[in-house]
Amino acid sequence: MQNNKKKVDNICVLRTSSLGDICHMLPFIYTLKSEYPKAKISWIIGKDEVNFIDKISGVEFIVFDKNKTIKSYFDISKKLKNISYDILFIMQVSLRANLISLFINSNTKVGYDSQRSSDLHSIFSNKKIKSSSHSHVVDVFLSFLNILNIEKNNFIYKWHVPEKISKQVLFEKFTGLKEKYFVLSPCSRSSNRNWIISRYAEVGDYITNKFGLQCVFSSSSNIYEKNFVNEIINQMKSKPLNLSGSTGIHDLLSLIKNSEFLISPDSGPIHLATCAGKPVIGLYGVTNTVRAGPYNSKELCIDKYNIALSNFTGKKPSEAKWRYKNNNKDVMALISTKEVIEKIDKYFSERRIS
Repeated sequence: MQNNKKKVDNICVLRTSSLGDICHMLPFIYTLKSEYPKAKISWIIGKDEVNFIDKISGVEFIVFDKNKTIKSYFDISKKLKNISYDILFIMQVSLRANLISLFINSNTKVGYDSQRSSDLHSIFSNKKIKSSSHSHVVDVFLSFLNILNIEKNNFIYKWHVPEKISKQVLFEKFTGLKEKYFVLSPCSRSSNRNWIISRYAEVGDYITNKFGLQCVFSSSSNIYEKNFVNEIINQMKSKPLNLSGSTGIHDLLSLIKNSEFLISPDSGPIHLATCAGKPVIGLYGVTNTVRAGPYNSKELCIDKYNIALSNFTGKKPSEAKWRYKNNNKDVMALISTKEVIEKIDKYFSERRIS
């Protein structure tokens, strides 16, 4: 049966950040491209985020630099002044996105439903996506396509990002890297999502000793994160490779792509792993895998979100808002070393390394 899509020629997508959600956006973008190959698609995106994505054929990037806020609003306004769009997808809930949307000429402005709306978001759109039960961010983004009558069986679950750093270049740059390794990225931008230092150390040693894989640490150049990694290493008996603060975004993508798997709390690298097609052992408690887990390896995650809700707030999962984060300082301590090791053993029992 032919899909009864609406006719549109000029489409604007507004989502500037964050890195994880930019990764989550890719199935939406690739589906939109496939369904409307002749339409002009413009994506308003952050400067750091477009550096990661680089380019997508058929998509024009309009860059918003968050570090030059006032100038960036002026530049966006000037860029969009004489353009009329058939439809605008406002796919970010923030005061910044609200303001940017005012510069975009479109009769149809699609935003979130009331359950997922905040920061006055609902005022700036005239069409809403349908409300639904707790869903993954990827599925919520794809639900924006319902306004164009694009059916679910036409969705394209694709996370392709151009690889700028080849395996050869990666190994030349990081000479201590062994052929068989896993990546341990222990830090999130929200420190309360980080697991326990001693437990990270125990798990790192376990994988190295039992499966012969080199443990490779990665983090941002943030002093807190680098110190956090050093504290883990100080408690380890094996000798990992510490690349903390040394990997740019494209280095990290290649590092994960050429690894066996990634271990991480809820953070950007988890979603880079989805783009790289690599399994993730994710550690969740503050947020949950239902909404923000690694889309293709949720079964390998340890998720204490519902238990934490009950223990620290008395709420049931159905009572928590979609974006609710349980920021109690003791949430991540609910994840035991034993549970993580069980997931690791499960991985190796099902995916033997060659």
